[in-house]
Formats: sequence, structure tokens, C-alpha cells
Amino acid sequence: MRKATICIAALLLAAQGQAAQVFYGEDINTTATGQNEDAVRIAHPRADAARAAFVAGIAMPATEDFESFADDDFVSSINFAGVTATLSPALPLLVLPTGNFNGTYPTSGDTFALMNSFSEDFTVSFSTPQTAFGLYITDNEVPGNLALRFTLANGGTIDRLVPTQVNPTPATNHTGSVAYWGVIDNDNPFTRVSFVRAANVADGYGLDDITIALATPAVPEPKSLALMGLGLAWLARLTGTAGRRPAAASRAA
Repeated sequence: MRKATICIAALLLAAQGQAAQVFYGEDINTTATGQNEDAVRIAHPRADAARAAFVAGIAMPATEDFESFADDDFVSSINFAGVTATLSPALPLLVLPTGNFNGTYPTSGDTFALMNSFSEDFTVSFSTPQTAFGLYITDNEVPGNLALRFTLANGGTIDRLVPTQVNPTPATNHTGSVAYWGVIDNDNPFTRVSFVRAANVADGYGLDDITIALATPAVPEPKSLALMGLGLAWLARLTGTAGRRPAAASRAA
């Protein structure tokens, strides 16, 4: 019986395990000339599609669009529908109805958070573990530089690079490009996300429409439910067999 129970548990765990899902879409801005920061805002359908797919994959998403903040405010805490996110250090907020600030601008409304090129890396810490994190990023123009480090609820860490397809050379300046990046990882709830300049390049980024999702028990997929049913039926059969005595032995008693 002990061996049978262990086999069933392993079978169910294998069925329910899910790999992390990463969502990414980027729209390249080619409106700047040379090294000048004169790019105009562009539509971002690829980034929007990535966000739509990300949001569709989570339950009860909560989003901060920064529209309740004033120009030149600093945001150090965000309330995501009861979940507190603490930013360290605080980030400056810019209200920019039109144009851009060195290639950064809001992706919705007029307000966005700025990770300055001269500022240190920063961290977002959550009051309860989360399983999904996504956001728009403008002006990510140094390939291999921006990475997100997830501190897990169990104490481990996972580093994930935020890719970009821009060409960083001055002759083809892609300043003002827009990307959306998100991850859903139900198997690794996290309590902190750190924005790290992996290549140590002092580049700045605009951040907007940050979305998180609470850590919730995973709902078994249909195939998992089927395996569970088979496992329970097998266990019941074994239990019933072990509890019955052979007919001949019963008569002899």
C-alpha cells in the first residue's frame, strides 16, 4: 500500500507541474535621427498583444498605471488591491501628455515611472507572494543589459533577461522603442523583483502599467483530473483487495 500511494503522488505531481510562461513583444522605434533624442511616440501592437496574452493567463490581475500620481512625485509604495509593493529606492514619476523624455514615455495615460540612467538598481518587494509580474518598458536599447531577479518565497532566486531587438549603434538609433515583458510562474511564487543592469551599462527605462497576480492554488488541468481519477480508482482497488480475505480461508474459519 505504501508503494502504491507514493507512485500515485508522483504521478499527480508530474501532471500538475507547469513550466514558467514568459510573454514578450517589442515595437521598434525608427523615428530618431542619429544620436538625437528626437524620437516620436509610436503605436505598440506587438507589446499590446504580449500584454493581452499575459493578462489572459492569470486570475485576478491588479495593475498600477501611475495616473493617480503628480508630476515629479516619487513612488515608494503601491497598493495592488490589498497587496503592498514597496519600491526601494523610490522612483520618480513623470507626467508627459506628449513627446518623450530621452526616449521614455507612458504607454497609457500621461504618467509613468522612470528608472534613471544614473540611478542605482531598484527592488519591488511584495507583502504576500506573487506568481505573475508584467509591465511595459520604453527605451530598452542596450541588448543584454536589463534583467529581472526574482527572489522566491522559498529563498531561492531566478534571473530572467528582458530581451530587446534594437540595434544600439548610433547610425540606427532605436530610442523610444516599446516592449512588454511578463512572466507567469505558478510553481515558484516570489516575494521580490529586482531590476538589475546585467551588463553594467547606465541606461534608463520608462516603466508603466505594472501588473501582478496573487499566488493561488493551481487548478488541475483536465488531464490531471483524469490521472487523479485513475490513481484514486487504482488506490481504492488495491485497498479493497487488501481488505478482503480469500473465500477458502473464510470458510475454513
